[in-house]
Parts: sequence; C-alpha cells; structure tokens
Amino acid sequence: MREVVFIVEYEKGADEVMDRFIENPNLHARSMEIHATSESVWGIDKIVGPDGVLNEFDDRLKRATSDPNATGMCGAPITEWHYDILSSNPESRKIYSLHREGDGPRSIPLVAAKHVGEGLILRSERRGAQSRWSLLVDDTVAEIHDEIRENLRDGLSLTVERLGQPPCLLEDGRIQRDLTPEQKSALEAAVEHGYYDVPRQQSVTEIAADSGVSSSTFQYRLNRAEAWLAHQFATDSVGVDTDAELDTEDIEFIR
Repeated sequence: MREVVFIVEYEKGADEVMDRFIENPNLHARSMEIHATSESVWGIDKIVGPDGVLNEFDDRLKRATSDPNATGMCGAPITEWHYDILSSNPESRKIYSLHREGDGPRSIPLVAAKHVGEGLILRSERRGAQSRWSLLVDDTVAEIHDEIRENLRDGLSLTVERLGQPPCLLEDGRIQRDLTPEQKSALEAAVEHGYYDVPRQQSVTEIAADSGVSSSTFQYRLNRAEAWLAHQFATDSVGVDTDAELDTEDIEFIR
C-alpha cells in the first residue's frame, strides 16, 4: 500500500464554496472522519476561521447544497447533498455531510472507492485555492489519477503532490503527544542558559557544547520542543487543531 496525495486547484468562480476559501486565506477545513463508496461520500469536517468568515461560509454552503444544478468536481450531477452543523462557535464549525453523485464522471473519493473497494482510507483538506486529498491505495493509483484528470470540470486542475510510503497518513502527520526526554532537556537547557532572554545570553552552539551534543542535534531537539509548545498553546487557548509540517526528508515529491 502507498499513500498518494492529489491536489485539485480551483480557479476563482469555478466553485461557490471553494471561492470562500480563495477569498479568505485564514479559512481552513480538514476532515475528521470520511468514508466513501462508488456513489456517495460522507463524513465530518472541521472548519476553522474568523467569526465573520465562518458566517459567510455557512451562507455559501446553504446555497450550494440547495442548488438543483450542482455538480461534482468531474461533472456528475449531485443527486443528494445533506449536511448538519454538529457544533458551532466563533472560531470553528464541525459539519457532517452526505454527498451522492449520479451518472457521469465522479469526484475523487467516489472514483477511489470504485477502484480500491472496501477498506479505502482517505482524508481531505481545503485551504486557499486547493482541495487536498490523501489516500492509502494499492496499484490502482494510475487508474484513479487518469480517470480524474480526464474528467475534471473547467476551472479545475489536478497535480500529484506525493506518492510513496505512508508515514504521514498512518502516523497522522502530527507532532508527538509528549516531549521526548532529549527534547525536554534541550528546552530546559535553553531556558537555563538564557537563550530566550532579551538580549540572548548564549547561542545554540554554546549551549550545545555545554550539553555535550552537536549544535545541529541540539537545534533539532529544541525546534521539536518549541513546535510541541506552539501546538499545545494553539489547542488549549483557541481550540484549534494544528498539524505540524513533516520534515522535508520524510516527503517524496513527484518532479
């Protein structure tokens, strides 16, 4: 099994709901649960953004789901589009949705379900002009890719961001839940030696030498500890789920 990440890029005006993301870079949606068959897709998304932008997103979603002429990303008519706002606050929404498509070329999750069958694992994310789909698949990648690329609606384009071993899908791509002992020691040493003082008392190189490790190793441990603290602050203070970026060496790009 391999992970493939498809990016669908939307031009302004090609999709009413995606226009809201294009117009507001601070608006972000990520799937919490998502399941699909060859005819339907359902799940729960968490949408995060400024209060006013979220209210406008609510209006756009209501209009889009009521449109009798709505189509999927590849042109198949949407025969059913039901949603329910499970929770709402000034910073986020959690929305359940069920989406069915009729005859014709269908969207990524439905095409993937057709080729993969039972056991399909996938997730989605929307930000800016991009809708990002991560799938755990077997040898059907080429078939899924070709079927989607050949049938995308006008104003949409498809690229493959990643194809390879699936560490970020299976490990969730998130920062670890707790600091390792080495990361904790690096953070404590940085505080003790005045790294965060203004003006700074000692550099990373100096603290690393005192700690008996290389400067690159110390810097890496300190960076991971700082990322963990930032994640905890964002989660605890505003209730936003944050995903840490993977190290570049963990990512395989198709050139």
